[in-house]
Amino acid sequence: MVNCPLTKWDFAHYCSEMTQISDLLLRIQAYCQKEGIAESTFGFRAVNDGKLVKKLRAGHTITLRTFNRIETFLAVDEEREAA
Repeated sequence: MVNCPLTKWDFAHYCSEMTQISDLLLRIQAYCQKEGIAESTFGFRAVNDGKLVKKLRAGHTITLRTFNRIETFLAVDEEREAA
């Protein structure tokens, strides 16, 4: 068995990624509560994936494209509220 310790960059990158996902999950949860919808409904509406939130909570990763689609979906709602 080979021991491969994490470098400082690996650890910082991992922590940064987890913070972004955690923040994203909090925003999704707040959106769902505000709109009165299930998280699976959010996944379908945002990226056509009803298991999106469940996968994120389980530690799955998403592509940058998917992340941007979610961010855009949430931003459009925030703009709609501000108007």
